[in-house]
Amino acid sequence: MVNEQQPAKIIETANNTQPTIIHQFKSAIAKSQLGHAFLFIGPNGRGQTEVAEWLAMRLLCLHPQADGEPDGTCHQCLRIAEHEHPDVIELAPDGARLKVEQVRYLQEELTKTAVEGAQKVMIIQAAETMTTSAANSLLKSIEEPLGQQTIILLATSRQRILPTIVSRTQVIEFPAIGAQSRLAQMEQLGYSTPNAHIVMQLTDDVDLAKNWLSDDWFDRTRTAVEQMITGLIAQDLQVFALVQTDFMPLAREQSSAAVVDVLVQATRDILMRVQGSTSASGFVAIDDWQRAVAKMPSGRWIEVVELALEMPKALDMNMNAQTTLESFVLQSQKVIAG
Repeated sequence: MVNEQQPAKIIETANNTQPTIIHQFKSAIAKSQLGHAFLFIGPNGRGQTEVAEWLAMRLLCLHPQADGEPDGTCHQCLRIAEHEHPDVIELAPDGARLKVEQVRYLQEELTKTAVEGAQKVMIIQAAETMTTSAANSLLKSIEEPLGQQTIILLATSRQRILPTIVSRTQVIEFPAIGAQSRLAQMEQLGYSTPNAHIVMQLTDDVDLAKNWLSDDWFDRTRTAVEQMITGLIAQDLQVFALVQTDFMPLAREQSSAAVVDVLVQATRDILMRVQGSTSASGFVAIDDWQRAVAKMPSGRWIEVVELALEMPKALDMNMNAQTTLESFVLQSQKVIAG
């Protein structure tokens, strides 16, 4: 059964996350200046999929609105939203990469006329995962489109796309979405509001954020970080043991970098609060931390933040994660003790 609310949700999300890009597409369509091949660039979660689906609906909609929007109610829009339209071909990686066979299937579709009307739309997810052979196979279709065809490639990085494809597509960089939209996006994934405030500071990659929800990993990580920060401020020598008992198991579940990033964010949130920021923080103990750190000699917590910021650099240099975390704890204890 078709969900009649789905097209409206896609239209709303596309407009809320990337209003400027939607406006540009409306203008190009109104002036009959729309290109035939696009490369959407940006981390997952910036609305690329919704904008691609919005464009497909707009191009195939039976009753486009006076303001340039698809109506979201005709059977074309409904089937596109349900991924059931024969003239909207969508590809996603089969495993880790887009395979040559998938691109060949796409090429076969590009040689066929539209089943309904004259317009065909191809949406290729994770285009950066194409093998060089697959990318070269696609290049000819981009260079020599047959009929009314629109090809939309989605990728996280321009640098990972074959230069010849970049040069033959209209590249659209997707900027980071606004704070409120990102907060709502994280909450829709299943994060509590406090956790959403933290996650939106760490990533706008929706796929990564989804992974962090697995087995309440993020909630457990935030709790471990709060225990460590509370212990450090209280000069509790037992916090050193948390690295082995709590932090390393969490790191093995996801990544050392992710655990460290949450810890770094906690130290930064405290500094921001002490310096007068009123920005929301997802850490439950932030008010207690602020009061305690405000009583420390000036500049002491800044040194702790600087030590925290060295951890991601150490991990980038392939330093052992447990050693890196333990070093941070020991050095922070010395700084706080004076």
